[in-house]
Amino acid sequence: MASDDSVKMDAIVVGGGPAGLTAALTMARAGLEVMLVERGEYAGAKNVGGLLYGTVLERLMPGFYEKAPIERCVARRSLVFLAPEEHMALDFGAEAWARPPFNHTFIVHRSAFDRWYAAQAEEAGVNLIEGMVVEDLVTETSGGETKVCGVRIAGDEVFYADTVILADGANCLVTERARAALKLRGGRVEQDFAIGAKEILSLPKERIEDRFDLEDGQGAAIDFFGAPFDGLIGGGFLYTARESLHLGFAARIGSLTKAGLSPNDVLERLKAHPLVRRRIQGAELLEYSAHMIPEGGYDAVGDVSGHGVMIAGDAAGLVNMSLYKEGTNHAMESGRLAGETAVEAHGRKDASAAVLAGYAEKLRGGIVMKDLKKYRKVPVVLERSPDLLGLYPRKVNRLLTDFFTVSERTKSKTQREAIRAFLRGLPKWRFLRDAVRARHLA
Repeated sequence: MASDDSVKMDAIVVGGGPAGLTAALTMARAGLEVMLVERGEYAGAKNVGGLLYGTVLERLMPGFYEKAPIERCVARRSLVFLAPEEHMALDFGAEAWARPPFNHTFIVHRSAFDRWYAAQAEEAGVNLIEGMVVEDLVTETSGGETKVCGVRIAGDEVFYADTVILADGANCLVTERARAALKLRGGRVEQDFAIGAKEILSLPKERIEDRFDLEDGQGAAIDFFGAPFDGLIGGGFLYTARESLHLGFAARIGSLTKAGLSPNDVLERLKAHPLVRRRIQGAELLEYSAHMIPEGGYDAVGDVSGHGVMIAGDAAGLVNMSLYKEGTNHAMESGRLAGETAVEAHGRKDASAAVLAGYAEKLRGGIVMKDLKKYRKVPVVLERSPDLLGLYPRKVNRLLTDFFTVSERTKSKTQREAIRAFLRGLPKWRFLRDAVRARHLA
């Protein structure tokens, strides 16, 4: 129980990423006394860059992209299938994507963007504490029921609150302790994790725009599948920032271990592919980062609330690992809904498990859980059909290369031989089965 001289807030948020900042901003705007504790030196210190989907932020701050440190809008996207020395690309885009609201898709340096977002939260009244680690939760048990009533920070300092929102990322120990203390249920399946590794490569603005056929302010987002990731459940990406390239990959940790590869091994494979090598030629390494990503999907999401506590963003496993690769927007949406639920609980002076269960109801009724449910089979498909990420991209690349190889043979003979080469060594029944399974990825 809080003493007279202890610090008591209406709400405490653990984690200064997109989920935590959105939750804190939502509550502060409603008049709650909010404290946000971020373990990094500053918000965004643990992230280097990537895609930002801005639908939730646009609702909170209309026209935010005019003020936020946006690197480029994504005007063109590409899906690229790699064989060892071949490639096949599907490029698509729209002129509308280069005009407001820019298809709500942007490339950002997270270190800059998150600091800007944190400043907006502070301006709204959030008490931001950076460079401090929450080591544990403060709990009370009465009548056989345990509730969360605060946090314990390194150095044994305790802060109390009616509601605590945990948004401290994947595999967070504090979240696991909350689940154990409050006996929160896990998902139908155990959560699985991928590791994402990324390099920020410096390249002059003019060279980026010339090399990727972009106009000022426009960016490209490229997803890679195939050869560099043989034997892995994962893929790569390349995003064009204003004066740098974001190159990286994400792969299931279990598949990396089984293949005996390190994240650096995979990155070097990706960079060595002829197509990728030409895209990054002349670029200089600025930063390197790695982080964990929850990949279990819909069936790995367990209870997200209990008496006095809610769990948001990656800490709750709210990542869509389909072709859309959505994480930041789901984090923001879950933070917004958790913040709204905390405001409602504050108004009722009741942060019981029954009241905070409204957060889970909001998630289930909204886009986050509906999208995760649509793609709930993605983890299983990728696990059971590894050829989707290895053999088939190689086969299709070889088919197209052979089909369009110019020689003195007749076109009919060229085409027949190309088709025979495609079918050679292709497990037909498995191919048909995997083709049916692949529909769950899109």
